[in-house]
Amino acid sequence: MECKTLLKADFKRHKGSLTGVFLLVLLAAAALGTVLTVWTSSGNYVNEEMDRAGFGALTAWVSNVSDMESLSGSIENLEDVGRVNTQNLIFSDYSVNGEESDSEGQLIPYSREQARYKFFTDDFSSYQEGTPDLLPGEVYISPSLVTMYDVRIGDEISFPIARAGRDLVLTVKGFYEDPFMGSSMIGMKGFLISEEDYIGAGQMIHDSGIDALARNGAMLHIFPEEGSSLTVSELNSRLNESTGLPQYTEFIHSAGSIAGFMLVLQNAFSGLLIAFVTVLLVVVMVVLGHNINSAVEADYVNMGILKTVGFTGGLLRRIQMIQYMSVILAGMVAGGILTVPLSRFVSSTTLTTTGIRIPENMPVGTCLLAFGTIALVLAGFITLTSGKINEVAPMKAIRGETLAANGDNGATGKGLHIRKNQLELRLALRQLTAGKRRYAGACLVALFLVFFASMTGRLDSWLGADGKGMMEAFNPADHDIGVQIFGAYSVREAENTIRSYTGITDTYLLAMPGVSVNGIDYTANVISDPERFHLIEGRTCMTEDEIVLTEFVASDLGVSIGDTVTVQADMGSGVYTVSGIYTCANDMGDNVGLSREGYLKIGQDSPDLWCYHYFLVDPSQKTAVTQALQEAYGGDVHVHENTWPGLFGIISAMRALMVFQYGMVMVFILIVTVMTGSRILSAEKRDIGILKALGFTSGQLRAAFALRFGLAAVPGAAIGIGLAAALTDPLVSAVMKMAGISNFVSRAAIGNTLFPAVAVILLFTCFAYVASWKIKNVDLAVLITE
Repeated sequence: MECKTLLKADFKRHKGSLTGVFLLVLLAAAALGTVLTVWTSSGNYVNEEMDRAGFGALTAWVSNVSDMESLSGSIENLEDVGRVNTQNLIFSDYSVNGEESDSEGQLIPYSREQARYKFFTDDFSSYQEGTPDLLPGEVYISPSLVTMYDVRIGDEISFPIARAGRDLVLTVKGFYEDPFMGSSMIGMKGFLISEEDYIGAGQMIHDSGIDALARNGAMLHIFPEEGSSLTVSELNSRLNESTGLPQYTEFIHSAGSIAGFMLVLQNAFSGLLIAFVTVLLVVVMVVLGHNINSAVEADYVNMGILKTVGFTGGLLRRIQMIQYMSVILAGMVAGGILTVPLSRFVSSTTLTTTGIRIPENMPVGTCLLAFGTIALVLAGFITLTSGKINEVAPMKAIRGETLAANGDNGATGKGLHIRKNQLELRLALRQLTAGKRRYAGACLVALFLVFFASMTGRLDSWLGADGKGMMEAFNPADHDIGVQIFGAYSVREAENTIRSYTGITDTYLLAMPGVSVNGIDYTANVISDPERFHLIEGRTCMTEDEIVLTEFVASDLGVSIGDTVTVQADMGSGVYTVSGIYTCANDMGDNVGLSREGYLKIGQDSPDLWCYHYFLVDPSQKTAVTQALQEAYGGDVHVHENTWPGLFGIISAMRALMVFQYGMVMVFILIVTVMTGSRILSAEKRDIGILKALGFTSGQLRAAFALRFGLAAVPGAAIGIGLAAALTDPLVSAVMKMAGISNFVSRAAIGNTLFPAVAVILLFTCFAYVASWKIKNVDLAVLITE
């Protein structure tokens, strides 16, 4: 009964600080629950939908196959292959809203009898019931095209099937969910068209002969035999060795790779947010430690009296544990409940970027495990921190000797002399130096929040306003604009068009054919100037028998610099020495680099193979040059800038992530400042009365109080900047490897270094001034009652 009464009294006495702990835990739990929901649900959903829709363990995109049945049969006859499902399609460029796509689209015939795809309602709020009709002249598209090209229902998409303006123009009827290539991170896109339009486009390709721009193809979904022990890589290698698949293959990907493409944004952002939540939980621990220490100091006399009447130190510590764990568990429960609407909001706002509707069902088991682990850690921390209760000596407490008497004690200790000049600053410094232990919590909180804010700022600076950092990571080499000419036109004519807008400073050739390395298919970046590769280790492939690999390919193949690999293309194979490791995040890092001479040893040369990459005197003319080339040469030219349409969706998502994180930082600083400020004001009530008796106004005391918090945050902010400089690159690189980016390198700038620190210091100062309103209510009577 006595414990229950004491517990009620403690809840009432410390309700402000306990409320603050509840809010901090609620926010951290809601953020963590949302991240876990998005991460787990999106991963499970994509894999389940790919299985339901009939996509195989391996999918090979093939084109210009003379006998599809014979090719499929030769694959099915392999010992470890169970079956092959053929999904016909047409490869074609496309343009929408006056913008030409950098990647080809895939025209896929659709029939109502298929149950492969789900269709969204017009407002994306849910799925349509059943399978809708699709008339000739209509097309269903992925929602990510809204982000990429601002496509709306009723817009027209043009597919150049053949030269002389023979285009297939289709009207957008609606949107479908594509779990295979619907993400804005994936360049290739599937378009569901009617059987009549598919047959008509195929006939146009046949009738156009060499004037055809589109080409017939298919996706071969390859399923291993049930019980087969072959890995996907081994199956891929066997297909290349034992069938004619390589001569028709455009590219081939495993189900795991496709899922990785679809989940790259969710995984990368989830990793960053989990790191952020970890920082928030550390802040919660700092606040808990400060609260417990302050409570022991404030209740020192009362605890001493309780010990004289039979309460043991262990019992008093258990009471502390109960009151703090009660609000912590309540905060977790509230945060878990808040997870559901937050996850629903994230799912709806990211649909046009991810291309899928992420289920908002909370993974109860995963969240309970995470919350339980956090609760155990916090319980252990409370047990450790509350150990000071055992140091309470009853007789010393009754005599009025407190823990603070042996340490700092507000403004009564030694400090700076107060002078008339800069009165508020000198008063703040005196009280800060005399009572520094009370402000240690604010210093630590500033440290962690500045660290993460600075890390986020560095990530944003790397990305850049135009996505330059992302493009440098995804492209094998830098350029301003790429031009690929087909048909009767020459590269010289295209260059003359470019020079009519701006000069050309430099140029090189790049091709991206498919090759197999040690029997596994990869995209090859074949370049005329191999010194342009983004190298991170070793040297580039300067001779015709050298190759560079990404870190991911080197790891998959189990090779390193100096080892040899066998590379096969459409004209033969050869042995190449790995000369270096380079970076290119295309295909999730599954690519290799060769010199032009190195590739032509084993690959067929063709004018249509090469893309001319240019550096312009005035890069701002890229858009005008692109439009001019497309108008002049129509379907006979493919132009791309050093970007891709989905990039701007990623930039927008990154900006939203930054706004969320900065918002959470502000809320945490507000709660921490109010909690800590209330404790300090309560402990310094007598000092405030004395200072008022000496003539200090409430405004001066409030200003001095706010300055103390700002000054306390300065050393923490400085250390946070240093930690961000040292740890940002390795920590973010670990997360960005989920997106195929292995060499994240940030650069210090005023915006990402000083701004987070100054912002956190100012927030502490401003919020402390707001929290100090109680100073106005302190009158001289406190000197009589205390």
